[in-house]
Amino acid sequence: MKHWPLWDRAVRTIHWYFPVAITFMWWSGEEGLYEWHSWVGYSLIVAVTTRVLWGFVGSPSARFSSFIARPTTVLAYVRGRPFTGEGHNPMGGWATVALLLAILLQGVSGLFSSDDVMFEGPLMYWGGEWSGFFAEWHEINWLLLQVLVVMHLLALTYHQLYRKEPLLGAMWWGKTANRFSLSKPKTTSLALAIALVIAGLLYLLITLAPQAPSYY
Repeated sequence: MKHWPLWDRAVRTIHWYFPVAITFMWWSGEEGLYEWHSWVGYSLIVAVTTRVLWGFVGSPSARFSSFIARPTTVLAYVRGRPFTGEGHNPMGGWATVALLLAILLQGVSGLFSSDDVMFEGPLMYWGGEWSGFFAEWHEINWLLLQVLVVMHLLALTYHQLYRKEPLLGAMWWGKTANRFSLSKPKTTSLALAIALVIAGLLYLLITLAPQAPSYY
């Protein structure tokens, strides 16, 4: 019986892109490189939206239905019930959803944000009076995203070093000797096609967005 990757190539590529892009997004924002900041933000929106859709149409082990546990299951896990599944444990599954949601909100809020000085999101004029709200949420959500990233790293360190679970290797190669899937993953070209469609729609949306008034 063939052992397939538990996390397919699309999931792994998006997963490893997140820390690179988020770090660059933070650095470019701090340095005032807003054009680069915007482009990285666009790429994050495409990547996280692709991952969300992949959670419904992607490989069996990549689908939310395979790792989103019921509250009673999460509570039992917290109380000490051993986890015997293939992928994310009950808490890890919900942590994944929280991270994806935070990244998506960070990117979308940036589209509508304005600091009234140096930066205007491409959809700011569609946001109207709400642009200030989106800008404030962009800042608040960034703090939340940092907290989630730190919690993710702490959990990874705990499982990798204390419990001796090779999560880094599993996410890099897709599987280990004891962590694999029995189902064949979906082709990566499907995920790429989804990403290209999302990128095209985002480009069209930004192109059609109203521009700054002529007196600006």
